[in-house]
Amino acid sequence: MSDLQETAARQDRLTTSMNVDRANRTGEEQLTLRSQISDLAMVPPWVEHLASHYGISEETQYAMNLCLEEVLSNIIRHGYSNNPDCRIIVRYQSSQDKSSLLVVDDEAPLFNPLAADEMPVEDTLSGTRIGGLGIRLLRSFATRLEYEPTPAGNRLSMGFPAAR
Repeated sequence: MSDLQETAARQDRLTTSMNVDRANRTGEEQLTLRSQISDLAMVPPWVEHLASHYGISEETQYAMNLCLEEVLSNIIRHGYSNNPDCRIIVRYQSSQDKSSLLVVDDEAPLFNPLAADEMPVEDTLSGTRIGGLGIRLLRSFATRLEYEPTPAGNRLSMGFPAAR
């Protein structure tokens, strides 16, 4: 596939729902990703689009990008075991109070990240280990976290505050 075809294919996966209330700046949009780390490059431009369209603050935009990168990379690496032929759907929902909700659906084996143990933060760099801090990051940046198993796999919902 040429670079132009790859770009077109990526843009085709960026879809906007018809449920957009422009007067209240509420709506739902969706991004469909393949289970490839390279597809994570589509997330920041999509979040930037959401931020400009729905009035999301820079602080919340940063938190959304960080949480999505953590969740999506874990799904790709651990849930799908780097199998590049799977998909992940990310939905954005806004509400009249301007809060944001990101809902991530995958078809990986069931895994509730909210039930996973939180790794302690080490006092020194020499004691620091790689991995295990993702849930701490999510809890620090999202105001709401909910997990539910689905018939196809997993659903993780992450809430973010309205612009201040």
